[in-house]
Amino acid sequence: MPIVTIPVEEYLATNYQPDCDYVDGELVERNMGEQSHGRVQLRIGAWLYARESRLRIRGLVEVRLQINPRRFRIPDVMVLPIDAPREEIVSTPPSLCVEILSRSDSLESIWDRIEDYFAIGVPACWIVDPIGRRGWIATPNHLDKVTDGILRAGDIEMPLAEVLE
Repeated sequence: MPIVTIPVEEYLATNYQPDCDYVDGELVERNMGEQSHGRVQLRIGAWLYARESRLRIRGLVEVRLQINPRRFRIPDVMVLPIDAPREEIVSTPPSLCVEILSRSDSLESIWDRIEDYFAIGVPACWIVDPIGRRGWIATPNHLDKVTDGILRAGDIEMPLAEVLE
């Protein structure tokens, strides 16, 4: 398929189904649509939502995150501090971004997205594999497989078993 570039203004004014990342003028499809992906995304969102007041956070799913003027990513889930501005397109660095692997994803394929998150100051990312029932915690220049069953980011400690079916 030929690569078609579009202006950023067109990307921001268009609703794609499903929404796409925008990387230097190109639309980049995100792998999703599988039940295992959707269920884990819903469960992580619900888990975070139930703890928003206590943790002083605001969870979002599939919201555009501006990396720079020509790059926008759409994390599966992101977490903002409760006092972060309420931007329709988020430009404030989240405190956490979560990526859920689909069957055709790999850790390598998701790493470009995570490096973009780190470039704007996101301190931690979680990678969740619903099929392999495992997770990783990524911080700048470091990737750790979760061996004790707990995904951690700052004050957030989420048991992986609570969001995997």
